Amino acid sequence: MRGRLPRTRLLLTLAALLGLSVGAAPATQATPADRGTALPIAYHCDLAVDARHKRVFISDYMTGSVLVADYQGRLISTIKNLPGVCDLELSADSRTLYAPLALGDAISVIDTGTARQRARHATGAGSAPFHAALSGRTLFFGYGEQWEASIGSLSLGTATPKVRLGLIPEGDFSGAPLLATSPAAPGTLVAGEQNSTPGHLSVYDVSGTSPVLRKTVRQPGGSSSFSDLAITPDGKTLLTASGAPYRHLSFRLPDLAEGRTYPSTSYPNSVAVSARGDVAAGVSSIEPAPDVYLYRSGAGSPYRTVSLAPATGYHAGYLRPRGLAWAPDGTRLFAISGHNDEPNLRLVVVPSAHQPKAG
Repeated sequence: MRGRLPRTRLLLTLAALLGLSVGAAPATQATPADRGTALPIAYHCDLAVDARHKRVFISDYMTGSVLVADYQGRLISTIKNLPGVCDLELSADSRTLYAPLALGDAISVIDTGTARQRARHATGAGSAPFHAALSGRTLFFGYGEQWEASIGSLSLGTATPKVRLGLIPEGDFSGAPLLATSPAAPGTLVAGEQNSTPGHLSVYDVSGTSPVLRKTVRQPGGSSSFSDLAITPDGKTLLTASGAPYRHLSFRLPDLAEGRTYPSTSYPNSVAVSARGDVAAGVSSIEPAPDVYLYRSGAGSPYRTVSLAPATGYHAGYLRPRGLAWAPDGTRLFAISGHNDEPNLRLVVVPSAHQPKAG
């Protein structure tokens, strides 16, 4: 087993998540969001929405903590002692939250009802797990960095969960790959290049004992490194956000054929899809213009745009990378925003974000 990776190198690996790339947005009319709730963090890595308890979980790699808020955006508690926490992956019943710990070389298992850690499973010294995706009773995680990255797994259907490393060859990705799965596409795991340009996507069949590569596409649709991935509720389409091109692309699963384009602007950094199929396409901007474009699935134009510029105070804000998550019923959208003149991030709740269907 390799020795522990230097923390300075791990911080470089998170540059795509912690960086604040900005760009101009078109001058279109957008619904302003309120100032939201100030958070005691300057960065974040991921957020997850728990419908069972109506809670929002926000991870912060830098402080090693997960913040817990309610559906109104009010902070309730903080889960501490989670070194290098990054991705947050909810179980299908929303009772359990799985959190890779890049600086703890472990997967933390958190009870969503009590907001306390229930177990912690070591992944090996120097493994540095960052990203996670659940497929059935197996949690897959992207780990490592500097071309020593791979995908591992944690079996959850046994009395003693088992960790496996090296499920794909080291060097296929320059750092821990972003991962995406869907209950509607059992046995399918998507991995995306996050740390180098051009980006690439790979699709694996994970229905057997080890992943089998089904498809890899280099620079799909002209994409650079990927910031975010999401799979539509039917399991048939992958949605992406990448630094370029300046629009949100989609790809058919499992062959990764290019599909619908969702127009946005520079620089796409977040994407989320609700259980209803509504798409939230987020961009990084410091201009008083749309930060989030809301689409009905397959539509060519947004039914609504949202500006994260506070209604009072600062004239502009920005959306964090991977900073969007829907409530499962699609009635509200949660966003992590910030401002260059303010040290803390904010949790913004966009109510009535869905578009009721005609008739």
